Amino acid sequence: MVQNFKIMPTIPLHLGWTPYWSMLPLQSELERLGGAEIEFHKGSPVQVNRWLSEGKVALAPSSSVCLVKNSQHEIAFPLGVASCGPVLSAYIGVHHEETGVLEVIRTRQAMLREILRQAKGRPENDARKLASFLFKMSATLPPLELDVPPPMIVTPASATGANLARLLYRLWFGESAYEMRAAETGGAAATTALSLRRPIEVLVGDEALQRRPSFRAVIDLGEAWRDLTDLPFVFAIFQTTRKTLSPYWRQKILEAAELAQARMRVEPSYYLPERGALDVNARPIDLVAYWKAIQYRLGPQHFKGLALFLALSRLLSPDSIDDQAVANITRWESLAANSASLI
Repeated sequence: MVQNFKIMPTIPLHLGWTPYWSMLPLQSELERLGGAEIEFHKGSPVQVNRWLSEGKVALAPSSSVCLVKNSQHEIAFPLGVASCGPVLSAYIGVHHEETGVLEVIRTRQAMLREILRQAKGRPENDARKLASFLFKMSATLPPLELDVPPPMIVTPASATGANLARLLYRLWFGESAYEMRAAETGGAAATTALSLRRPIEVLVGDEALQRRPSFRAVIDLGEAWRDLTDLPFVFAIFQTTRKTLSPYWRQKILEAAELAQARMRVEPSYYLPERGALDVNARPIDLVAYWKAIQYRLGPQHFKGLALFLALSRLLSPDSIDDQAVANITRWESLAANSASLI
């Protein structure tokens, strides 16, 4: 008689983890299915990215932009954190005195959307060609007065959200305004340039959900990307610095993600924390609505959006992009046709 034995890991999985509310459903399922076999190493997105690069963790839902900033990072499987529109926890916060710039952004966004629509109609147009065309044509938008673009400060805890905000700022306002008022991570250059002007702020994660009532208006980054490209945005994707992950962990993590995403849609209250999430005004944050905006499972459209974002990121910061990673963009874009090949 042949006995079937359960395949077990030889060592615990060292998993990098950002303990944001966006990850709570997936963490719950991983803890239930993996138990003590998983060691969560928790930190900000930037910390987790560094741990993965240094080999301190074997796997992490790491910032998407790491794929072009470090060629050692490889997509592990089609799982991550994405949205097909408003994500709620990644935005540019606008204070009362800067709300006038919103109409400028709406007008410029419409122009850029039309440019990209025309480019997409061309045959054999891959992500890199689309990105190059959009960057080139954005320079043809009507010039703005120097005092129109506001300074912008960016949270240092985020990588992908911060990069997307800078990218949009560059497209909306042009290269000169970007270099002067938005290129620095902490915004030091921006605040020095216009010290009497209150900056717009880029916030990501739990802090963004908590501080949302502090702003007169917000520009949701997931919504802005969708409006511009008609594609989802992938904020994080499971990455490894090793070429393979054991079949045991692939099965466990994929199963956990499928369960979490399904339950987030039909029974989200299952994941609500005992201590409710509150904003800066001590009012409850609607995590149920928040989770409904998030996807863990990534499909063809997600990979199209990811490839375009990575190609644009290469143009935004060419000196910080790994040459090998640039070559990988085409390969990752091909996953859009068959994302199931990663399973």
